[in-house]
Amino acid sequence: MEYISVATLESHESQPLKSYSVFGRKVGIFRREDGSYYGLETNCKHQGADLLKGSIEGGVVTCPRHKWRYDLLTGECLSNDSPPLRHYEVVVDGGILKIAIMPIES
Repeated sequence: MEYISVATLESHESQPLKSYSVFGRKVGIFRREDGSYYGLETNCKHQGADLLKGSIEGGVVTCPRHKWRYDLLTGECLSNDSPPLRHYEVVVDGGILKIAIMPIES
């Protein structure tokens, strides 16, 4: 699998999630409670709104446009019949966060 460097580990210390552009796709990198990281697309499946501009509560993000709700751990849409958000593998290499250029096949 190919990865690209997106941030330093240090830049992620103060925020558990940040969004990056990966070849034109918005992908959020999230830090789990155990300190590991994972990537999840951050555009709503309905109309592509940036989910990170919506509200986040209890591990669920609500789209700012039409209130579609997604589980931030699984990517599952909780409010509509929709495909889940795509996941991306994230690795830490020498203090650098690297994200896979292709989503994980489900």
